[in-house]
Amino acid sequence: MKTHLALPLTLAAAVIISGCTPAESAMQTPTIRPVKLFEVSASGAEYFRTFPAKVSANNRAELSFRITGQLTELALIEGQRVTEGSLLAALDDRDAKNNLMTREAEHDLLAADYQRKAELLRRKLISQSDFDSTQAQLKSAKAALAAAKDQLSYTRITAPFSGTIAKRLVENHQIVKANQGILTLQNNNLLDVSIQVPESMAAGINYYIQQKKFNAKVRFTALAHLEFDAKFKEYSTQVTPGTQAYEVVFSLPQPDNIQLLPGMSAELTLALVKDNQADIGVIVPVSAIDKRDQDGRVQVWVYQTASGDIRSKAVTLGHVSTDGVEVTSGLAKGDLIVSAGVAQLSDGMKVKPLRWQRGV
Repeated sequence: MKTHLALPLTLAAAVIISGCTPAESAMQTPTIRPVKLFEVSASGAEYFRTFPAKVSANNRAELSFRITGQLTELALIEGQRVTEGSLLAALDDRDAKNNLMTREAEHDLLAADYQRKAELLRRKLISQSDFDSTQAQLKSAKAALAAAKDQLSYTRITAPFSGTIAKRLVENHQIVKANQGILTLQNNNLLDVSIQVPESMAAGINYYIQQKKFNAKVRFTALAHLEFDAKFKEYSTQVTPGTQAYEVVFSLPQPDNIQLLPGMSAELTLALVKDNQADIGVIVPVSAIDKRDQDGRVQVWVYQTASGDIRSKAVTLGHVSTDGVEVTSGLAKGDLIVSAGVAQLSDGMKVKPLRWQRGV
């Protein structure tokens, strides 16, 4: 009888022990949540923005005649280099020369008459009104002579600056009208690289261009392995029509061993630098920012490497860009912060860094 009684007691004790063990085990080994971490390594004192760029000649002019006439000289070809002052095109100038000769003769005749009338007036042989009339006629002849000289000069186009013939718009011996485009001259030794920046950035561009470390790099699609330094030239304070963007222009010197041409596809990268160390911040992902509902506190969750838990830390935000959001205070380079799922975190929570594996 004793043997039969001891057996049920033994089984009951085993059931009780086996039922308690999982609960006790769960309390002893809580679940550690994996989190995605972001290392604060990029200083907010320098972050980069890339924009599509338009490349054009620094100095460009479409040249034309100021009078109508027939072309007699236009031997230039596109791509030909010319120097300042050299003859580019000319019209038939026979009519202009004949008109100049007529005006010169009229001027010389009136000038001689003026001298005679001046002597007669001195001797009081003519009236003052006769002399005044001759003097006025001479002034009119001088103006006509100057106009005739100008008309003759309008039959020639000379290069206003040294450059390259970008486009020839007419053929030689053709009748052209006044102000009709003849050719396009551009100076490719210095290129203009223009970008369109949003109004949020345009408001602070004047601050950045005054910093010593501010720089701009230009990359061309055809020369993707190379980059070129550009210098700030000017910016527009008027919005570009049809957009809410403002134009900023940089100057790019022509390199010695490569021919860069206006119209090439390019992009310009700005390093927005703050020299004042007191203003240094960091750029973090927007998903790392957490805002508490109860008091509106803006915070991030900092991973404690030694203890393996997380702690909330209040931060101050700056500008938002395509690279993330600027944190102006509260973080330092090297901090590890949780960059996703921040709404489910709490102070002291044990976490582990999420490590991606091949195929996962």
